[in-house]
Amino acid sequence: MTTAANDQLQKRLKLLQDRFVERAQGDVEILGNFARQIEQQQVSRADLVECYQLLHRMAGSAGTFGLPELGAAARTIENQLKPIVETTARREKSQAVGVALSVDVATAIHKLAVLVQKGTDQSKAQLVDAKPHQPIDAYEGAHGMQVQVMALAHDAGYLSGLMADLQGYGFAGDLVSLSDPHAAVADLKQRVGATILLCQDSDLRDVLSFREAHLEKNDHRRFPVVGIGRQNTFESLYQVAEQGATAYFSEPLDMPALAERIESLALERGARPQGRVLIVDDDKELGERYCLVLSNAGMKTKLVSDPTKMMSALSAFEPDIVLMDVQLRAHSGVTLARMIRYEPRWLGLPIVYLSSEDNPETQLDALAKGADEFLVKPVTDEYLIRSVRIRCYRARQLSDLMNRDSLTGLLKHSLIKQEVERELARCRRAGHLSCVVMLDLDHFKRVNDTWGHGQGDIVIRTLAHLLRNRLRESDTIGRYGGEEFLVVLSDCSAEQAAELIDDIRIRFSELVFTSGDDSFHVTMSAGVAAINDYPLASEAIEAADQALYERKQAGRNGVTVYKRQDGYQDD
Repeated sequence: MTTAANDQLQKRLKLLQDRFVERAQGDVEILGNFARQIEQQQVSRADLVECYQLLHRMAGSAGTFGLPELGAAARTIENQLKPIVETTARREKSQAVGVALSVDVATAIHKLAVLVQKGTDQSKAQLVDAKPHQPIDAYEGAHGMQVQVMALAHDAGYLSGLMADLQGYGFAGDLVSLSDPHAAVADLKQRVGATILLCQDSDLRDVLSFREAHLEKNDHRRFPVVGIGRQNTFESLYQVAEQGATAYFSEPLDMPALAERIESLALERGARPQGRVLIVDDDKELGERYCLVLSNAGMKTKLVSDPTKMMSALSAFEPDIVLMDVQLRAHSGVTLARMIRYEPRWLGLPIVYLSSEDNPETQLDALAKGADEFLVKPVTDEYLIRSVRIRCYRARQLSDLMNRDSLTGLLKHSLIKQEVERELARCRRAGHLSCVVMLDLDHFKRVNDTWGHGQGDIVIRTLAHLLRNRLRESDTIGRYGGEEFLVVLSDCSAEQAAELIDDIRIRFSELVFTSGDDSFHVTMSAGVAAINDYPLASEAIEAADQALYERKQAGRNGVTVYKRQDGYQDD
């Protein structure tokens, strides 16, 4: 984050803090009136509920805004009032019925004014305690950016051939000498997203020392180390693991397996932990602060202060996670969570309570009615960010399990067909050209019959990896069925699509697959159709399939562009 951006963040956080202090001073005045009513034994149930709600809000937010003593004192009084509020709610129907309270409660409430002033004086001398968080700049985990590999070695001879093989799988890589660590550091700092560090087991200790000495601790996750060695004994594996390598492969190298592991590490380390976070909280200042902190960490946020607008916000925003207070004045967060679960589409949506409620029994009871976890206010910015990131990441993992093919990680049949429909709609709105491509592995039954279905799965996954590494983020890839793939190339003419897919075809045909002492090659065929040429997405897919059939009839291992029949010509 730049200095100017950080200064702007601090100013906005300070503004929210000032707004909170101003509001807290007003709340303390209201609570002071309530304390005087206690002293005069003139407390109605309606006044008691209002006082309890103000204390609950203050207990949850004061610590976040730099007034921890005020928050702790408010929570103590809130806990004193809670059983009385719950008892009167069960017994009394009239809001005007009087409630008897101890004068000690009034005394404690009067002390809140002193704590507000004390916290205000302290906060004037401090900046808001919020660290800037640089959003991780990396791809979403589908495709759109080549996975980057850096080989580090004292002797470049052994790894040079391996790097050439990895480039055949679509990875972007280079070889850097360990004798010039400053050049390696300068290279790494220029890279976006995750980079896999590759080395021989004999250089592993030096590579890990290099990473420790020249990279920030929080950057280590973005630069996992994969070791390559000649031994595969328990002792050698244990030694490599003890030194800290992320993964290890021994000779003879299984290149498809190595390529798959490198890509999975890049996806895991480089995928954005950002998510879409819906915050439901009637404390507007606190909700805005959560939004600001999470947005600064790279997440998209939306605040709902009025619970009656929550359901419409869910449909419009489609969050990965909901953060919600348990008590929202006249509404219960527990009841709202139950409402959310009424709709089948939100059954798997993570709901996390953010509340000052610290009673374990109450928390468990609330969780049993629709939510997934409790975060007790006040929550530090760092803890909030990490908690939300973890839950968003897990939510997306669950979504991937439901929406993506388990073998390749690509979109399933029904979803890739929907993407063709969406692209057709985008073409009509924006007026650009796009294509759909049907790909099929040649003689795939022969691969399964000769080398086994396990090797067949490796071939399918390898083509999926190559497609992900060669296509753009705006393109979409799906497994159409068996050994067939469907690709949507956005803003791309048929000629450009054919040229791109043909280059991928050539790269794929050069890859060597091994089974024991034997090796083999596999080729692929493709059919291309212009999405804009058809009124329906299904017709564009059928045209690409027909072009693929023509390619197969013509001898396979090539790309054919579908030529429209006269019946499809525009008037």
